[in-house]
Amino acid sequence: MKTTDHDLLERLAPLRELEPTDEEIAALLAQADELRAPRRAPRRPARAVALVAATAAVIGALAALPGGKDGAGPQDAHGILQAAAAVAAEQPAPTPYRYTRMLSRFVDGVRAGDERGRVTYEQTSENWTSDGFRGRTVAPRGTITWASPPSAALAAAGGDAAALVKAYDGDYRYGDGPLARVPFDALPEDPTALAALLEAAIRDGRWMLHRGERPRWAPGVVDELITRSAVTLLSMGNLTSGQRAALFQLLASRPGARPLGEATDAIGRRGVGVELAGLQVIIDPKTSDILQSREVLAPPPEKAPHFDGPHRPPWPPPVWLAERTEVFLSTGSVAALGDRPQ
Repeated sequence: MKTTDHDLLERLAPLRELEPTDEEIAALLAQADELRAPRRAPRRPARAVALVAATAAVIGALAALPGGKDGAGPQDAHGILQAAAAVAAEQPAPTPYRYTRMLSRFVDGVRAGDERGRVTYEQTSENWTSDGFRGRTVAPRGTITWASPPSAALAAAGGDAAALVKAYDGDYRYGDGPLARVPFDALPEDPTALAALLEAAIRDGRWMLHRGERPRWAPGVVDELITRSAVTLLSMGNLTSGQRAALFQLLASRPGARPLGEATDAIGRRGVGVELAGLQVIIDPKTSDILQSREVLAPPPEKAPHFDGPHRPPWPPPVWLAERTEVFLSTGSVAALGDRPQ
């Protein structure tokens, strides 16, 4: 079977191989030579130009692959996300529930007078989600770790820390964000239509936890929420392969996406990274699953922002979120609540 331009481009997609071996590089160069080799059938000039361009693309792509000749890694976040979309489109159809086992890690900054501290909360949970984020979460008690032993004042300023990592077994623990009740079958498989639907639903609050809520978003927040909603759906949503592909294509179209090259998650798995609206996301190149998302937040400003309403919060705040990480330890599709992927 003859090698085509499409074959080469498929093999050189940014997410196909993280570290091409010498043998794989040699094979790809040999296939490029095959494209340059004379054919018995006469060629049109346009075809000859296309073959030269394909050969140049092979050499350039080899250099751009992680572990390639220049070791630079993929240079284009758009290409990484489009390749993830292609992988997602080939995944099996979902079963009734999506299963995720995840490690959640939150780091808070704490202030008491002139004292400063940092405290880390970690908890592992198992989650089963069906349509509308209905399902179940089971989480044993987590851990609380201060960067250094806190004073009594810092510990008091940190509040009831134990409540943040208490054991839980109940309805799926999504929270009160804009996707709390999203019907998955309403999500189109066209990225443009999907982006428009997410924006409209976020703005009018139709899927918020409290029905009838009409949020007033600050400038720029909706755009960030569209990106974060797409990452949430890819991580936890029980979606079709077409919907997952559309979400990656949506992310590829968002402004400001930045490639991070090869990346290693908190438990040592290797993938490719992109930064999206402040989220550092690591993608499994073989399955298109999200391995990890991480966000580092700036400390609160010294000057208090404007607040409306009679109850003005204390400023500077005694506690603020400094870092948030979600590591997806295991994912898959299962037939029933309580089942786990084989």
